[in-house]
Amino acid sequence: MTPPPVHHNAPPGLRAWLDSVDAEREPSVRDVTIDGVRCIIKRRRPSLASGVSYVLRYARALFLGLGCKLFLGEFPRPGILLRNGLEHEARRLKQLLQAGCRVPEVWWQEQGLLVLEFVGEDLADLIRNEDTTSRLWLTRAAATDLAAFHARGLWHGGAQIRNITLQDGELWRIDFEENIGSTLSRPLAQAYDLFQMLASLVSLRKLPDDVGRALGKLALDVYFECNPDPEVKARLRRLTRVLSFIATPLRPLLGRLPSRDVQGFFRVADILQPLLLKP
Repeated sequence: MTPPPVHHNAPPGLRAWLDSVDAEREPSVRDVTIDGVRCIIKRRRPSLASGVSYVLRYARALFLGLGCKLFLGEFPRPGILLRNGLEHEARRLKQLLQAGCRVPEVWWQEQGLLVLEFVGEDLADLIRNEDTTSRLWLTRAAATDLAAFHARGLWHGGAQIRNITLQDGELWRIDFEENIGSTLSRPLAQAYDLFQMLASLVSLRKLPDDVGRALGKLALDVYFECNPDPEVKARLRRLTRVLSFIATPLRPLLGRLPSRDVQGFFRVADILQPLLLKP
């Protein structure tokens, strides 16, 4: 049985520190140490352009929803997709904490402000800067952790490798602002998590092409070894068909561009391609 996560206590001077700073000058995310305790402070400010921004975000969500329905058979409702942000993140974190998941505690919450427990360094930086043996260990651990998370019927919504952290030898999950899993079926939400992890892993800066591909393939294999869910595999296979359909005509045109995102797209399409050949 997995032991429950060990959490830190909020710094006693947190409220005083929050009162002492000019909130208008604070960044949207800040890693700060108060009374010797590290914490993450996230802020979101309303603006005069928020109404226009909402309309644009709704149009984008609607377009993505229609594409998801066309290619993947499900329609994520834009209104639910846009119920995201700090309030949604705090609610999800409290739910996951009650379920015993390794996620940060909410130490303070008010409108436009969330203070979270610091739970380690993110895997993106660690994988970039570690040696080959450590990279393989971290990748295998990340895939195993995601598989176990999914086996409990859970979804992340922001499962990129940068949103997994390492602290005292254990992996933690951060950044739960996105709400896409609330409007997708459980298998598709989990397949999307897996895709996010793979795509972010193979697109890491400073990694040679062959290293990124090897790590992505390892993560995919380990995930399905630990969680051989046929429904998740079926949704990921359907997503792979879409990627292949898009990548095939674009590769001759864009395949030589140095863009990390473009090359990452082609890498993850290649890594997932064998799914179309397996029963």
